[in-house]
Formats: sequence, structure tokens, C-alpha cells
Amino acid sequence: MFDFKKGSSKNDKPWVRGVNLGGWLVLERFITPYFFALTTCHLEGDYRFYEGQIDAPPVDSSDYKKMNSKECQPVLPYPVDEWTLTSAFANKEVAKRWLEFHWDNFVKRKDISDLKASGVTHIRVPLGHWIMGDIRDDEPWINGGWEYFVRLVEWCREDGIQVWPDIHTAPGSQNGFDNSGQLLPSPTCQNWSGSTENVERSLKVVRDVTQAVKDNGMEDVVTGFGILNEPFVDCDVKVVKDFDNKALLIVRENLGEDAAVYIGDVFNSTLWNDGWWTDETDHANTFLDSHYYHVFAGRPRHLSPKQHIALVCQHNYHDTVACCYSDHDSDASEGAIRKKTNTKPSHGISRMIGEWSASFDTLVSDKLDQVMAGVANNNVAIDFDREIGAKRQQFLSNFVKSQMVTYEAAHVGVSRAWFYWTMKMEGGAFAEWDFLRGIREGWIPKIPAPNVASTDLYGSCYDILSQTEDDMDIVHEFPAPTADNNNWQGIEITDDVVVSHGSSLMQNDKGYWVDPRMPNDPRTPNGQTAGENSGFIWLGGDLNWFGISLFSLVLLSIVCNIRRLRKPKRSGYESV
Repeated sequence: MFDFKKGSSKNDKPWVRGVNLGGWLVLERFITPYFFALTTCHLEGDYRFYEGQIDAPPVDSSDYKKMNSKECQPVLPYPVDEWTLTSAFANKEVAKRWLEFHWDNFVKRKDISDLKASGVTHIRVPLGHWIMGDIRDDEPWINGGWEYFVRLVEWCREDGIQVWPDIHTAPGSQNGFDNSGQLLPSPTCQNWSGSTENVERSLKVVRDVTQAVKDNGMEDVVTGFGILNEPFVDCDVKVVKDFDNKALLIVRENLGEDAAVYIGDVFNSTLWNDGWWTDETDHANTFLDSHYYHVFAGRPRHLSPKQHIALVCQHNYHDTVACCYSDHDSDASEGAIRKKTNTKPSHGISRMIGEWSASFDTLVSDKLDQVMAGVANNNVAIDFDREIGAKRQQFLSNFVKSQMVTYEAAHVGVSRAWFYWTMKMEGGAFAEWDFLRGIREGWIPKIPAPNVASTDLYGSCYDILSQTEDDMDIVHEFPAPTADNNNWQGIEITDDVVVSHGSSLMQNDKGYWVDPRMPNDPRTPNGQTAGENSGFIWLGGDLNWFGISLFSLVLLSIVCNIRRLRKPKRSGYESV
């Protein structure tokens, strides 16, 4: 078991570097589109499988029966989440058998060995709140996945990988997303945090699952536990924090005081930088979990390759280090690094980036509509055999490295863990989400040893930015900007490093890239800052407004000094 209790210095703990096993025990349509493409045959128990379906039984199995569009008609509209998929079956036993094909075949034994070979130390496994059988009469959930989770844990034990399950859903839905099991008309947490009954049911799920882990003797492998994934921004924070406190005690009671516990950040990490869980005894080995993606808002999708990496170096970095400190500043923001507070990492809770990916230019929901339409019309998901060109792969490699370096924040010491989303994908439409494909094709690098920071191998995020080609030919934004007005655009991007494509950065005489606006940036090695060095070189070929202003000030200073030196001395005083 990893030891997280050695102290609070920046580099004395092993890194947790993992992969999510998304779309398995909690279904997600963009991961397994064919599984959601139900037909009249499926609903009758005549199970058919599409060519290349990722969770189909082996083709030489007696269970395998190829899809035939003449015999099986699509049931439209297709389900969009686990709730509507299981609801589509009139007979729950027929539905359960369809799910069993998925549970049994989606994860292969070789997948776990491949993860181990890549350097992965942990797997985060989303679980539905119904997995232990807490299902009401008016709920369509189907349990039965637990035995497959137990099998996975045994495989991970054999390969030396630790498992951190995550309660990914909640009664009523904690966010309204499809990954909560139930897609609501709009995102909200109110059906969960506003219902005492649903909160209590969630606590019971935490107790039942951790007790089952203990009863099955899996504590040596299941060394961490996520109590609730992605509670939405409108959650009652008091309810969430009360839930977190109670769930922490339950996990530690069943799995031991050393078990890691991670909690959702309600999409705002600064809310937790107020002294929350800072006790080095009670809160050691706890994590505040944030999730960062560049594809769900329009403005990030519009960016160039360099700008995407700059956004990681700036926005994602500052959010990562906005928590958690013993000398906390509850008003932490992107400018907090300039302040005297937030300098001592908490002895209790640390940061964890539990989800991120290499996807950068394709909005999942819009593309998924095309994927499912292709299946309905032709029995083939579009872009199923899509390949990624060499130049795009090179950018993906830099994009991944920049995120690995940033989410570890090695020079700050507040973050210890990250998990890529996700282990595998069906087809090629969303290939950039596929970790195992990235490993096979080389655009996801082999993960460093647990005691080696990613920045020691790949340099700083700014180094990676400086090495990235700003080739817009590799960007295939979908939907096109002209057709994107109805989608969420996200926050306005005004950071100078991002807007300037990195050209506002400067290289000091030690060779380190620095942001001249951040004189105390801990990412600059050996404490060297922009203000302490001379001989700067601009990263970009064109000076931006900041560069022009600084250059003008320097030039003015030189001229003034030359004029001053030329003045003759006068009686009574000397030129200073």
C-alpha cells in the first residue's frame, strides 16, 4: 500500500497515477454506443451484436449472434442513459442478461496487464448507487455487477494495481448528467441535496459497498474510496460537507484509518480552501477531486494547439493549486499565487484530478448524435475506424504531458493524484479519450515511476508549450464555430499567455520559461523568478502589448541614463 503519511514536504510521497474504468458498471453512451443501439431483437431476448462491438462475446462463442438489420429494427429514439436503457426492456431478466454481456466482456484480463505495463498504479472504478441492490419499485436499475467488480479486484491484485471505487451516481441524481445514471432536462443537484431521504440513501450505499469490500477481504487492493462523484454547483454546500464528514467516518470504520477518501469539489475548489479537513491525523490521505476538460465549452474548443496547452499551464494550473493549504486564503483565485497566504500545503487533504483526457476539439453530445444516427441508418457508427495523423498525435502527446505535469503541481506540493478518463472506447469517433489506444499509438507516454515527478521527465508546462507547433491543420473543431452558438461557451478566456499563444512568456538567462506577471511562481526551478533574472528571450516571434510596454520602459530607462551620464557635474551636488 502506498504510504501517504510521511509528511508534508513537496516530494516525499509517491504519486498516484491512474485510469478510470468508465462506461463499465455505470453506462455511458459515448463509450459504448453499440450497446445503446437497441433493436426489437434485443427487447425480445434475441441478443445481436454489431461488428466490432467492444463488449460482445467472442465471435466463436455460442452467445455471439451478428446483427441483422432485416430481422431487427432499431428502437428509436435510442436510450441516452442507464435509466432509459433499462426502462426500455419490459422484462428485467432480459435486460439483466444484456447487461451481463457488457459486464463480462467490456474489461479483459489483458487490459489490466496493459495498464500495469504502462505504469498505471491505480484504477478508479465508477459504481452505481444500486450496485448492492438498493432499488425502489419505481426505479428501473438492475444490479448484478458486483461479482464482476470482485473479479476485477482479483486481476488487479495479481498485477499489483490498486483500486479506488467511486460512487458515481446518487438517488435523484446529484448533477443531472448522464453519468449519474439519469440525464435530467438540465443539470442540478437539488433532487439529491434537497432530499434528506436521498442523502441518507447515499450514506447507506457508502456503508454497504465498503462493508462488502471488507467482507470479501479486498482491503489490500481497494485502498481508496470516492464517496460521491461530481455533485453539481447548485448543491447545498452545508449538506455536502455534512455528507462528506459522515461518509469519511463510514469508510474509515470499514476499510481502516489508512484508506484514501476522495470527495467532489462541487466544481469550485476554492470553496474547500477554508481549513477544511486539515488535521494531519483525522484527514491524512484524503483528496479533493476536480475534473478538467477542454471540450464541453465552446471557447476552449476554438483554441489553437498552443492555446490549449497554455490554458492547461494557466487556468487548469491555478485551479489545481487553489486548494488546499494550512495557511489558507478562502478568497483564492487565479491571482492567489501572488499573495503571502497559500504557501504551506495542508497536512490533511490534498488535491486529486480524478478526470481529464486528451480530447480538445470535439463536443461529445453533438458528435454522438451523428454516431447514433449512423448506427440507426447503416448499422455502423461513424468514424469507427478513424485514424489519428502523425502531427495530431504529436500534439496529443504534448497535451497529455502538459496535463500530467500541471495536475501534479510538483513544486507546490498540494496535489498527489490524477486519473485519465477513460481506459477504452468503442470505435474511433472519440479516440482521444482512449487511454489504451494512446499507449499503443504512443501519444500517451509511459508513466514515470511513482517516486518521479512528471516534470522531471518532461519539463515544465511552459517548456512543453514552447515545444508545441501551433498547426491549425490538426484542429477539426466540431461542431464548427458557426454552428456552435446554441451550446455552452464557458468562461471568457482573457489570460495573456493563452490569448498570445504563449508569446507573452519570457525565457530567463537560466533557460527557464516564466510568466513575467507572476514574480513568485513556484514552478520556476530553484526559486528563480522573472524579477530576479536578466537576459529574457520572448517565446513568441511577435511582442504582445506587455512585451512592447516592458521593452519601451527598458529603452526609456537606457535613454535617461545616457542623458544623465552626459550631463556635466554642477557645484554643490553630483548626479545620482
